[in-house]
Order: sequence, then structure tokens, then C-alpha cells
Amino acid sequence: MYIKFRYFVFYIILLVFLPIHSFSQADTVEVKSFENNSIPQNEANTIPIDTLARDSVQTSGNQDMIESEVIYNAEDSIVLSRDQKKVYLYNKARIEYGEVVLEADFIEYDQEKNVVFAKGVEDSTGTIVGKPVFTEKNEKFEAKTIKYNFKTKKGYIQEVFTEEEQGYLHSEITKKLDDNNFLMKNGKYTTCDNPEHPHFYLSMSKAKVIPGEKIISGYSYLVLEDLPLYFIGIPFGFFPSQQEQSSGIIIPTYGEDNTLGFFLRDGGYYFGISDKMDLSITGEFYSLGTWGTDLNYRFRKRYKFNSNFSASYKQTVKSEKGLPDYFESDDFMVRWTHSQDPKANPTSSFNANVNFSSSSYDQIHSRNIENRNRNTKSSSISYSKNWPGTPFRLNTNLRGSQNSKNNSVDLTLPIITFDMNRQYPFRRKNASGKSKWYEDIEVQYSSRLENKISTKDSLLFSETQFTDFQNGFQHNIPVSTNFKLLKHFNLSPRLEYTGILYPNYIDRYWDPNFYNEENDTYGKVITDTISEIKYAQLFEPSVSLNIGPNIYGMFLSKNPDAKIIALRHVLTPSASISYRPDLGDWVSQYYENYQIFERGEYKEIEYSKFENGIYRFPSAPGQSGIISLGLNNNLEMKVRNDADTSESVKKIKILEGLRISTSYDIFADSLNWSSISISGRTSLLDNKIKINFGATVDPYAINENGRVYDLFEWKKSGNIGRLTRTFLNLDFSLRSSKSETSQSTSLSGGFGGMEGMGGMEGGSFNGNESQNMNGYHEQTLNYVDFNIPWNFSASYKFSFSKPRHETNITQTISVSGNFSLTPKWKISFRTNYDITANELSTTSINIHRDLHCWEMSFNWVPVGRYQSYNFQINVKAATLRDFLKLPKRKSWYDNL
Repeated sequence: MYIKFRYFVFYIILLVFLPIHSFSQADTVEVKSFENNSIPQNEANTIPIDTLARDSVQTSGNQDMIESEVIYNAEDSIVLSRDQKKVYLYNKARIEYGEVVLEADFIEYDQEKNVVFAKGVEDSTGTIVGKPVFTEKNEKFEAKTIKYNFKTKKGYIQEVFTEEEQGYLHSEITKKLDDNNFLMKNGKYTTCDNPEHPHFYLSMSKAKVIPGEKIISGYSYLVLEDLPLYFIGIPFGFFPSQQEQSSGIIIPTYGEDNTLGFFLRDGGYYFGISDKMDLSITGEFYSLGTWGTDLNYRFRKRYKFNSNFSASYKQTVKSEKGLPDYFESDDFMVRWTHSQDPKANPTSSFNANVNFSSSSYDQIHSRNIENRNRNTKSSSISYSKNWPGTPFRLNTNLRGSQNSKNNSVDLTLPIITFDMNRQYPFRRKNASGKSKWYEDIEVQYSSRLENKISTKDSLLFSETQFTDFQNGFQHNIPVSTNFKLLKHFNLSPRLEYTGILYPNYIDRYWDPNFYNEENDTYGKVITDTISEIKYAQLFEPSVSLNIGPNIYGMFLSKNPDAKIIALRHVLTPSASISYRPDLGDWVSQYYENYQIFERGEYKEIEYSKFENGIYRFPSAPGQSGIISLGLNNNLEMKVRNDADTSESVKKIKILEGLRISTSYDIFADSLNWSSISISGRTSLLDNKIKINFGATVDPYAINENGRVYDLFEWKKSGNIGRLTRTFLNLDFSLRSSKSETSQSTSLSGGFGGMEGMGGMEGGSFNGNESQNMNGYHEQTLNYVDFNIPWNFSASYKFSFSKPRHETNITQTISVSGNFSLTPKWKISFRTNYDITANELSTTSINIHRDLHCWEMSFNWVPVGRYQSYNFQINVKAATLRDFLKLPKRKSWYDNL
């Protein structure tokens, strides 16, 4: 009940002035319940402390006086004791003192000693209800009984239960100290969310709890399903429970590598710099001499950017010196990702994705199969800027790519582009009526500056000079418009200005005095590079004519009961012609000729002075004209829907697209026709089966040496052309109806159980995530979706190529899927079969079992280069996952 302040004062006056003998048979006064609507909310609950504690102050002195007022209430009744100076609160009682809040079904408050005692009460069934709940600042716990001193801030607690950062703490007897720390006896620590009867826990003889920081315990042992495992114990324990960023040691993992020996790896130190950034430094050591170190740094600023940086250095030693299989290498890796939040700056952005390493790093040190099999890497750093209210934009990029097969490196440092969006300079600002033809004239501007190099990674930082880079500048100003002719024809005239700045050009000539020792002949083409800046420019007019009408063919069934109601065939033929006249000296001034002596006669060869430049000159001498032809097909039908649905007609796409295209070069001396390209796609059974196919047909024949010459194949063999390439892709997927609404990630999408490099891929900043920055975790432990009962997918890929006389055929089949035997069991698989080579590629089978607060996983790769298995039972919670686990594995990189 809530008691009004004025009623409370009234009873105090009665206690003081009434004769003492009127209380001879009872020394308590019960304050009866009041109706809720008769107690003003601003007066209920609050009792001045000087009124309640006045007698204790007079007898004990001012040093016993507490610092704040006590506020209390109860739903049933409040009983005051005059002689003992105690207050008894019944049923949903609540007492507040500063930041301390205590709630229970029974509370006893000693006003003289400033001590409060709380406990639950038995209901009609004998069950204890209304157990005490103690709250101070952000700490909250439940207990059987609580005794707390407001003045000393010390307490005595029985059977406490509290949550500590992904874990739960139980204790039979607990003492609360004045510094808000706790001393515990006969405690339990678990991550199982079953508070009454946890499936497992660490039994602690005694412990000290520093809330929000750590738990330090004495001798502890594991209890599993009420079975004490004394042999799985530790003399002392340390359990971090930081709710904010903090630093600490990262415990390493240990094991044995077949080629490198025994190891300690992924151990080091984690620096919780702030809630926006953290850093981890880890290392690894192998008994045969291999060692390495890793650095991982994260910096995230909300609504600004997210940046991750990692670097690694490894010194690898295999076998022993003097043995034939001895191997030693130094490898490094640098990864940096930086993404700017779109809200940070709408006019500019900066992003980076750098992945650079020595050529052998992935092959030796990567624990991820996909990284081992990857031959190429790419990196980029970009900055873009636009100016609101203007059509201009600026982009700057630094790009790089690596090829681990040939150890080549391609760098572009930088690419700078400055562009202007399409503008219509002759359009009226306030247009009215029909527009004039000149109002559709559009102007654009684009420019590009590049500086790039291609070299070997071993030469990049040792022998590379600035003169080895290719660089140049190019800008274009196209002016164009479009006219509609005879309803279906589009006429597009265009005039484009191109200017290119070259840092050098070439001079090529024939040297008849050069002696070739290999074939005992004289003569060689000499190419000199002249380091002189040249600016080449060109005005290039052109015109194109296009047509692309739609032609419809319809079939309507006359039978009202026919299954097929209608067929529709849509043909879209397209034809275009483009023409550029001979530009004379505009082009010929940038071309030269040289003579070679071949087969007893001199032959004149034409070449461009800028053919080695980063930008090729956009036009060649003479006129040019191309006719392009194409035909697109679409076939659909309407059928009656036999299913009992609201739609009586169903549309089925028989052929979503079938395109045939080719082109003809009007002014070419020979081989005017290009190859005929055929491509198509369709789907069956409500998109459960998707089909993609295509082919390339060369209309010209080849001679005995495999060279194409000017003779149509149909004249030589009667065929329309030579089939040089064809492909067919069939993709089939099937899943349960429940899984169609699930958006979760399927386990079949990755190599379950393969150890992947730890990452800094987002996530919140807290101390418990420090091991995610450097360790490795089995993928199946992080991506298990028990909401998908089952799904299955298969694909077949066929490829045929015969560019000359040789034939190359490849056929592969891929199968993957997963299903749940029960809501707790998940099985997934994936395999690939090469029909041509008659062998299985990497195959994986993954089994996962949800054990409530524990989990079990079995991941097996039975065949191939990456044969391995991994069986593990571990606690789910991240705080204990790396400690309470039972692993048994054979890693795939031990086979190498």
C-alpha cells in the first residue's frame, strides 16, 4: 500500500503523546491499507529520514547518520515497531536509498542500525515467491535473502543469482563489500541460460567478483549434468566480464603440424584503446624454427567510417638444413579495408580495399581453402567528389592486382578522371510547345590521367624506376543528337574531339646489317623510344542508323477446354550502320611506314607512332563502316491453372531470350563478316531449373596450319560455319516450403569446418571480441540455420571449344544441400565431380548438433588434396568457447 505523509505524521504524534500503558499488550502499530485513489502520488512513499532516525541520532551521534532519505512502499501493509524502531513491509515491498533499490515480498528495515533485511515468502503450495532483487547502478541480482547496511554499504546474501556478461553466477553465501565488490563461497559460474538447474557449471570453492571487470576464483572444477569432474579442474580461475573496452592477454592455441612441428599460435595481447578502436598483436612459434607475428587494428566512428587494418610477417622453415626437402622463405601480407558511411559526407567519399601479399604467403600460411586456390588478388583505394548544383565529378583511384602463378604485379598509381554529365546547351529554360531539333543536341566531357606498371613482385621494390611506368592523359568532348525517321529508324550523328598527351613515341626502322645467330640471317626491325612529349588530337565525325521494331506472333486456341490457351512469339530484329569518313592528314600524320626484306623482296609496313602508349590512337587511316545485325526472340504461353487458386490462368516463359548477332565490315579487304554469336536462357518448373546456353560460329574456313582465310565454310564443307565454342549450364534447386521464407545463410554455402582467417568484419567493440581479430573459428559454429528444414541444389556445366584444329571439352557436376533431421540436428554436404577428368574435387560433409548451451560439430573432407576432419564439442558462449571444448582434428594443410 502507499501511505500519505500527513497520515504518517499523525501516527507519530499519537505514539508520542498517548499514555504508554495503552501499548502494554503490543508494541507495534499496523498502518492499514489505503485505497490507491485516496493517496496522492507525490506524497506516498516519501518519509523524511530525520523523522524516522531521530532517536538513533540522539543516542548514537551524528556519525551514524546516513546521507540520503529512505523511500519505501508496499502493496499489502506497512507495520511500524516503536520499541525496536523497525518498519515491516509486506507483499511487493520496495525500498530505495540513493542508487540502491531493494524489492521483495517481505522487507524489514531497522531505522536505528540502518540495516535492511529482505526475503521471499511461501505461497499456498509451499513455493518461495517474491525473492529479493537488489539493484545498484547497473548491477542487479536475485537472492534467497539479503541483509544490507545503508551506512557501511556492506551486505550478506544467501543463494545469489546474477548475470555477468554472457555468463550467470550462483553463490550459496556472498558478502558485499563497501567498494561494491563481492566475496563468494561455494559459487557456480555458467553460460547456460537455465537459471534453476544449469546443464554445466564451474564449481568455485571461493571467488571474488569485481562487477563489470572480472571474476577471480580459487580451485574450480567442471560439473556436467550434475556429475562433478574433479579431474577437469584448475587451481585458480580468471574470467573477464568487461562491459566496456579493456586490454588483456590472448591465450594461444597449441598443437602439432606435420611439417612444422609442435606449435603455439594466435596468442598475444589485446589493447582495448577505446570504444571506437582496438588493437591486437599475436604471434606463432613452431618447434622446427618457423615463427610469425600478426597485427590487427580496428577503428570505427559511428556515422563516419569503419576501418580495419591487418599485417602479417612469417618466416617459414621446413625440414632441416642439408636435407633435400629443406625450404625457407620470408612472407608478408597487408590487408586494409576502409568504408565511409554514406551519411558522413554526401558530396565526397573515401573507400579502400587493399589485399597485398608476397606470392607464396597464401600457398604456405593461409588456413582458408579458397585463399589457397585463388591465383589473383586485387586492391583499390578510391576518392570521389562531386559539386552540388554542377554537372562535374572527380574520381581518383589507386589499383593493383597480383597473379601468384607467374608472380606478376600490375599497379595503376593513380587513375584520375574528371567528367561532366550530359548537358543540353540549346534547350530553353522555360520550354513551351514542341521542342526544336537543335534542343536535343547534347555535350559531354570526360578526361583521364593514368600511370601504371606491370612487373614481377620480386622486382617491384628493388629494381623498378619511374621511367618503367606507362603514363598519359586523354580527354574527350562528344557532341551528338538523335532523330526519329519514319517512325522506326533512329539517326544519330556524332562529332567527337579527342586529345591525347603522350610522354614519348616510337621510331621504327629496318636494320639490314643486324646478324641473327639463331637462323644465320641478316636484318632486324629496330624500335627506338623517343622521350618527347607529344599531343595528338582528332575531330572524328560519325553517323549511325538504327532500327529495332517488335514483331508479334500470336496463337489462340479455339478449344475452350484446351490446356494451352495462347502462345505469343515476340521477335525483335535490330540493324544498325555506322560510318566514319577518311580523315586524311588528321590521322595519317600519326602513322609512319618502314620496309622489311622478306622472302627476297621488300615489304612496306605501316605502324602508329603511339602504339606503345597507354592510350591507343582512336582512329586508323582510311574510312570505316560497320553493319550490325541482331535478332532477339521471346516465347511465352498461357495455360489453365489446375491448382485451386484465385488465378485461373498461368503464364509460362518457354524461352526468356534467344539472341543471334553478327556484323559486317564494309571497307575491310577480306574476312568482312564477324563470328555469329548465339545466346539464350530459359527456366522450367517455376524457376526450379534454370538453363543458359550459347555458341559461337565462325563463317570462314581454316587451312592446314590453323589460319583463317577468306573462304566461307559452307563452300568448303557445306556447313554454315565452324562451331568454335558452345556452352550449356543447368542449375536445379529445390527446397522445402518453410525454407522459402527464410532469409538466413545456409550452411551449404561454404566449406564447413575449414579454418578461416580471423577477421575484423564489423561487430561491436568489446573485450570479448579480441580473439575474433586474430584467431580462427570453424565456419559451421557461426553459420547454422535450424529454421531451414532442407534444401538441395545441383548444377551441370558443359563447355566445348575448337578455335583451330584442337578440341577442348569440360563437364562438371556440382551438388550441395542441407537438411535438419530434427530441430537440433543439421546435416549439410557439397561435392563437385569432373566428368572429363573422372575425379571428385573437394567434397565436404558437415554435421551439427545443438546441445542447448553446448554444441557439437563434425566436419569431414573425405577426398581430394584437402582431406581433413574436425570433431569438436564446445560451449556456445564466446567467453568459454576457447576453454571448454573437446577438439579432435586432422587439418588439411598438414597434407601439404
